[in-house]
Amino acid sequence: MFQHFLVPLDGSQLAETILPVAQTLARLRNARVTLLHVVEPAAPATIHGQAHLLNAAQAETYLQTRAAELVKHGIAADWHVDVAEGGDVVKAIFAHALELRVDLILLADHGASGFKSRLLGSIPQQVLQRGEIPVLLIHTASRQQRAFECQTILVPLDSSALYETALRVASEIAQGSGATLQLVVVVPTVDALSPERSATGTILPSSTRAVLDLAEYGARQYLDEKLKMLRQQNISVEGHVARGDVVTKILEQSEAVRADLIVMATHGRAGLDAFWSGSIAPRVVSRATVPVLLLRVTGAEPVR
Repeated sequence: MFQHFLVPLDGSQLAETILPVAQTLARLRNARVTLLHVVEPAAPATIHGQAHLLNAAQAETYLQTRAAELVKHGIAADWHVDVAEGGDVVKAIFAHALELRVDLILLADHGASGFKSRLLGSIPQQVLQRGEIPVLLIHTASRQQRAFECQTILVPLDSSALYETALRVASEIAQGSGATLQLVVVVPTVDALSPERSATGTILPSSTRAVLDLAEYGARQYLDEKLKMLRQQNISVEGHVARGDVVTKILEQSEAVRADLIVMATHGRAGLDAFWSGSIAPRVVSRATVPVLLLRVTGAEPVR
């Protein structure tokens, strides 16, 4: 798992906030890192108030320097410069990932903010939609580059085997790093139901509460089984069941346990589809203050 990382960079300091994460995880996994810059046609001269890489020559010089810094820290690193045909940066990133057979893409998501951006989806979310390559990202508008340690990993679950890919991957990372896993299952309250279920909750509030209370009981049983299994593997792990809005409770738990990394399984939905489906991953990513590792899953998504 995770032996070759692809790290797209645009030359900005904000994009470089992903490098300490890549460096730490590469060391833990003994993985190789490939840095990538995609040259955009008519690229802007500045990005986030900083000089933007305008051509292949500038990109080569920049990536060589960043790769050399990784090598100094004992990381096997190389670099590539690509050109976005038709200006499609996402297509170029994903095509390069397939060509190089990377198994993890790491990105700092520092695109536009606001309602329009949340609906249309960020570059990392679009990359995740293109295929099954996991994406690890930091959402940032002001985060400063700093050292990254992987001591506590938060794993949101929902009592469905469909999303246990996150648990398997987080367990492997924990075994390699000695990190503690923090599992959280969030059962919604009536007022925190997704659009698909809110109508029923409004019409039949008492019945809906009873169903959700039963779901909480099932979540505790499910969580106890996972804790027992992981402890038998000598993995340090704790668990928590919360009630309320799923995204809010995941983020609150991340703060409470001082998580260094969140590992989630997702359908990779973006844009209007994610907005209306209630898919939680894009909303967690947009608000999380720590890196989030998203793992693509397939199959029917449970209604929340």
